[in-house]
Amino acid sequence: MRKNTLFIRVDSSTKIGYGHFIRCMALADTLKKNFEINFISRSLEGNLISNIQQKGFTVFRFYSNSKKINIKNDAQKTIAIIRKYGNPKNMLIVDNYELSKKWETYMRPYVYKLIVIDDLPHRSHNCELLIDQNLHSKVNGLYEGLIPPKCIKLIGPKFSMIRNEFRMIRKSAKPRTFPIKKLLVSFGGTDIEKQTIVVLNFIKKINMKINVDVVVGKANRCKKIIKNFCDKNKHFTFHEQIDNIASLMLTADLAIGSTGITTWERCCLGLPAIVSISSNNQRDTANELSKKKCIINLGDVKKLKETNYLKAIINIKKNDLRTMSKNSLRLVDGNGTQRILKHILLIAK
Repeated sequence: MRKNTLFIRVDSSTKIGYGHFIRCMALADTLKKNFEINFISRSLEGNLISNIQQKGFTVFRFYSNSKKINIKNDAQKTIAIIRKYGNPKNMLIVDNYELSKKWETYMRPYVYKLIVIDDLPHRSHNCELLIDQNLHSKVNGLYEGLIPPKCIKLIGPKFSMIRNEFRMIRKSAKPRTFPIKKLLVSFGGTDIEKQTIVVLNFIKKINMKINVDVVVGKANRCKKIIKNFCDKNKHFTFHEQIDNIASLMLTADLAIGSTGITTWERCCLGLPAIVSISSNNQRDTANELSKKKCIINLGDVKKLKETNYLKAIINIKKNDLRTMSKNSLRLVDGNGTQRILKHILLIAK
């Protein structure tokens, strides 16, 4: 019996970043046993479309000269793909800040059920299921009046879309404690604010005798400078666009980085973190994680200097590390995609 077709409309690029893409790939890995998965993606600078193909998924791409999405044009191209390659019970997942209710309404006649992944609770949607894995200060009333009355909401870190490799090695994760022997520095796929270099310079200056894993995405415009720094300095190891970041997180005692998708991966493996906020939509989550003592939140990345990171590391106490680690492990168990699958199977009937 042929599986029902599920399309995933998501983009990745130097400008957009890789968070949307990574969480959709994590979800697709869980859904592939029950659905025939097809990705639909624009060919943008620094995209990760080849990664979709390497995982064995079908990907339909279309080209766009404009930086901003033309909603009607994007919908027409997406509809053409769905009509040609889908079946009567097409499912569609969309994860894109530029596509919301207007685009979704164009899609409705051509899909059986529509699922939205979002974390901006001020946007309107026309969908059956909404997934928001972020930690919000106010959950009651979230998306109220912005989605259809019967829309199912899956909100919070229990629905974190964590890649399988994290779930598999989670059983080996232990609460961290002193001494800090290994540090992981990772500011996401792009690191537009160039914080990696700032952190590496201060670590070198204070002569911390620890091993440092430095992870950058392929879209990081400073990656050659970062690699050169790591090559010249002992105890620093450079990694670019790797598949084994889970194992690096497992062996690290502390991370320094940004909020975003990596937040939930660190939590899943109990890795304490010093973080900066690089975009407004991450502020609420960072503040709530700080209140729950899962991270040390340094605030807006644009206001940070080397000294802010230095003070944060110097002021960490033994119990702080252990507390952050235990709280993080409790918050994210790595089973979010399995929980989402159950809900998708229910609405697919």
